[in-house]
Amino acid sequence: MPTSHTLRSAVDRRVLLLLLDDQNRLMLCGSCCGGWTVPQFLLAADSDFRSGAAHYLADRFHIENPGFGSLYGVHETSEADCWEHDRQTVSHVFIVKISSEQSDSLLLASPSHARWGISELQANQKEISPEGVVLLVSGYVEGWLPDGPISLY
Repeated sequence: MPTSHTLRSAVDRRVLLLLLDDQNRLMLCGSCCGGWTVPQFLLAADSDFRSGAAHYLADRFHIENPGFGSLYGVHETSEADCWEHDRQTVSHVFIVKISSEQSDSLLLASPSHARWGISELQANQKEISPEGVVLLVSGYVEGWLPDGPISLY
């Protein structure tokens, strides 16, 4: 009996947004996934990561002309890591500087959101997904990570 071969699905392209206000407090959502997470969305195959992030920020949070940080994270699963899902994932994690007023507005818009400073993030890092967000934010705020793309594993 001949066996059929299933073609791999398209790559899952995801953008994660680390919204940091003027006081370096990270915006978190507590209504998703049973824990604290950062805003994230799936990106269409033909979209640029940064342009897609800017469009999402304008549409979802009314943040026009976002101030992207000079550091961003990139994560790509290998084929060996795809055992749990049928597709490979590529994620870009952007740091976006927002004002304290924008941060206040986001908190007012949803009671399930919170903003934590570095010490709160570090004390609760096991409760925050995805893993590595706290390390990336800490390295950016404290200045020990260089500008440009950082590979996240």
